[in-house]
Amino acid sequence: MSHDVVALLTEAPARRSLIDALVAAGPALRVRSVSEGAVIELRDDSGRLVAAMQAAQRLALSAEADRLLTDGVSDDLPAQPYWVEARGAELADVDTAALVLRFAEHLVERHGGAVWVPEPRLTGRDGNLTGATDHPAVTTLTEKAFVVVQDRPLVPMSGWLVDATARYGRDGRHLQVVTPADSRITHSLRSLLTDRTARWVVRNRDGGHHDGFSGVPLVWDPESAFVVDGPAAPGAQPHPDFRWSEADGAPGTQLLLDFQLVHPATVSLRLGGAVELVAGHLAGSAPALWGTSEPLTHAWDRGRITDLCRRRAPGATWLTFTGPPESVRGKDALPFTGTLRVSTVPDGVRESVTLAVGRPPGEEPDFSALNAMVKELSANEALRSLTVQRLLGRGDLTYAPRWSGLPVPVGLAVGVDGVSSMGTDRALSAPVRGVPFGPPMTPAVWYRIGDGTEPDSWDRFRALMDHLRPADTASA
Repeated sequence: MSHDVVALLTEAPARRSLIDALVAAGPALRVRSVSEGAVIELRDDSGRLVAAMQAAQRLALSAEADRLLTDGVSDDLPAQPYWVEARGAELADVDTAALVLRFAEHLVERHGGAVWVPEPRLTGRDGNLTGATDHPAVTTLTEKAFVVVQDRPLVPMSGWLVDATARYGRDGRHLQVVTPADSRITHSLRSLLTDRTARWVVRNRDGGHHDGFSGVPLVWDPESAFVVDGPAAPGAQPHPDFRWSEADGAPGTQLLLDFQLVHPATVSLRLGGAVELVAGHLAGSAPALWGTSEPLTHAWDRGRITDLCRRRAPGATWLTFTGPPESVRGKDALPFTGTLRVSTVPDGVRESVTLAVGRPPGEEPDFSALNAMVKELSANEALRSLTVQRLLGRGDLTYAPRWSGLPVPVGLAVGVDGVSSMGTDRALSAPVRGVPFGPPMTPAVWYRIGDGTEPDSWDRFRALMDHLRPADTASA
């Protein structure tokens, strides 16, 4: 595992104080600058990575520290503090937890602020999850996987994880994130871990491991890291730690959206408008923060987002965003968060968006907003597809490794191109009634399946998809 510590500073750290903090952390260690100075590594005489520190990031809102660390941690901080994160490897012969703590405390002593250290949850030592690799985030490498151990209450999609995924993903290795049974993950990290090649591994209280999304037992494989326990798989019951209990409280409701748009690649194109539109209809506010990892360091700005995507083209750009924090959110506004992936395609620029809106226990989603949202979203013919699902879960849009059921379909929209390819008559004769928007001959169509509570929702969804699927595909 690794030992994490965050220094939240009232002012930007000076170069001299950073050097002094590194010396205080490990006077006998060698300093190495990587990623164009964005990360400083401390290595021993053998070249082994002992600890790493990220460059200071200025937060656009101090509330981002409360969201990712703990409520109230920013109470005595300025509106835009600096976030400096350090990580120590899990080594048998070096107390790296004390090392990175000395680094953080030295910075706070010089510049003011607060030190955040998570209370250890992973007890005992697992030989497969001990040691150091050549990457600060990665504890173990196998032929097919890279394993990241995170012992903190809420695990974000950190810059460490983004960098590790880029580095080892190119080699064909798959991400596995190991957490304690009482940890949670953010929506951004969940969007990555739900990929079929990734895995959320939960260390349960009896020392074993299970899958964070299904609860099935996992065992260690030298080649693939954690895999489903073969003998137990056919009739395996979820681990007791995976069951929702009274201690977890009553679950709230999440509305999950997944939609794609394709725009002409023009000079005047500004990305992010669809995110604003959907968030406004369903959550009552525009995004507040965005970034390419968590913490989110930028105030929402469509121009800056577009400029970043242009600089990275023709490569793709992935980013995450969130709505205003509770302290500044309007009375009727709701929490929301999501991800945006921008890529170039033959007919323009594609935006692929996931967005989640949370409600506390006992509150129903406002489904009446969906028709108007789809109508406006499809007005310029950029919309390709949209799905809306309902999920039991935490209203704050973080995710614990607990069973809360499967997402249930609420609705589906098909854009103008999709309707044109199948024919308007076919689109409007589906087993689920379609509502057309736009010109009669070339509309987009919205299919409302239900409220996400009906027992036959998945049957209706499958029947609709079978009808909409091209005839040659359906017969194959």
